[in-house]
Amino acid sequence: MQKCYGHPTNFITLQNYDNNLKITISKNSEKFIDFVHNLGMEVNHKDKTVNNIYTGTTILTLRTTCFKVDFDKNLARITALK
Repeated sequence: MQKCYGHPTNFITLQNYDNNLKITISKNSEKFIDFVHNLGMEVNHKDKTVNNIYTGTTILTLRTTCFKVDFDKNLARITALK
C-alpha cells in the first residue's frame, strides 16, 4: 500500500460495525457497490450453456481510486479522493 493524496469528492456513510472496515462494507455491500459503481466501475458478464449446464462469470473492475475512511461511534464515512 502507498499513501494517497487528493481532494475529497464523493462520499458514502455506512453503519459502523466495530470500526472494522471489512465487516462494515460486507454488512452494507449493496450500498457500497452502488457507490463504487458511480465512481467508474466496469461490469463484464458472460454466460453460456453447454449440454444443458449453465455457467456464468461476472467481472467487476474498479478504476484505481484512493479512499479515506473515518469511523464515528455509529457511522463510517468513506470518501473517494481525486
